[in-house]
Amino acid sequence: MRVRGLALASALGSVGCAPAPLTLVAAPPAAAGCPIDGCGANASRARPDAAPLAACSSAGDAPCGGASARQCAEDALGAWADAQDDRAVACVARKLIEACTLDDARACGFAGRMLLDGRGLPRDARRGLGMVARACDGGFALACLAGIRSLGDPRNAGEVSDPPALRARLELEHACLTGQADACYQVGVLFYFGRDAFPRDRVNAAAAYARGCDLGESRACNNLGDGLAYGDGVGRDAERAAAAFAKACRLGEALGCANLGYMAEQGQGIARDLPRARVLYKDACTTGDVYGCLHADMLAAQDAGVPRELARAFALWRRACDHGRDARACAFVGVIYEDGPDGLARDEAKSLQAMARACQLGEQRACEWLKVHPGD
Repeated sequence: MRVRGLALASALGSVGCAPAPLTLVAAPPAAAGCPIDGCGANASRARPDAAPLAACSSAGDAPCGGASARQCAEDALGAWADAQDDRAVACVARKLIEACTLDDARACGFAGRMLLDGRGLPRDARRGLGMVARACDGGFALACLAGIRSLGDPRNAGEVSDPPALRARLELEHACLTGQADACYQVGVLFYFGRDAFPRDRVNAAAAYARGCDLGESRACNNLGDGLAYGDGVGRDAERAAAAFAKACRLGEALGCANLGYMAEQGQGIARDLPRARVLYKDACTTGDVYGCLHADMLAAQDAGVPRELARAFALWRRACDHGRDARACAFVGVIYEDGPDGLARDEAKSLQAMARACQLGEQRACEWLKVHPGD
């Protein structure tokens, strides 16, 4: 199976597909209360049995005292409204920072703002922006805006290596979180490959694809299906993968149809159905999808006598590629390495090597594959 990558080397550098820049007005100096979305309003709804500040002060290196990330964050926000001095605010900051290390996105956002503002802890813009970005990555849209706004302060921008790139990343993530489906697809691809200001993070990539798919983005559905099929960034689930490919196909993504064809051919997530696989491959090929065309040709070769058992067919085509200089066989080897000879463990580097050899030997579709297939 294949993921759909960005046509350009960088989504953030593409004027045509990046969301319009956000227009932000400089915020007035922060009040002593909570940053981002105002935890003072939430404090009245905090649990009445929130851990007292003294527990934080006596907990040493474990301010959360063994509580879950979410519970610790709620305790900290609930206590913030009653914080009367710097020591109490420092206690809140320590609890939020630990909750962030335990992967509570909202805690990361608040802790990051406290570090940016120097509340409760010495001001540390680099660390603060890192926590705000982590909160944005975790789906806390207000943190994305907080990070963008903070980068407007030269003191903060001077603490990171590439402020425009980080700002563009936060803007794109915010666009995804506020309902722009194409932005979710772009965020997913950039996390998947670790491009521009995005770290390589397959879990965040899968989450962005899922948001985009829910919003009706066909390419995001296809890439979500790929992640589900291989357990890449998300738990492996062949049935959900097939459903995601089917949705991508219904939405007009040819590669989604081809990938659904592969699932039907192999009986993964859906019943094995060779006639259906042939139709799906052919439909995808008709619209120009190389993956669908090559799979259609492999099925035709099997109909003509090539072994249907994948291991035997793979060995046959490898010999024909390596010793017979058969361009089409090399392309078939490339597709099988992309799918994974065992249906699970694919080897994209060997796939690209085989496709490059097929292209050199004159297989035009392999040349087209190399143009659109993103290197990892």
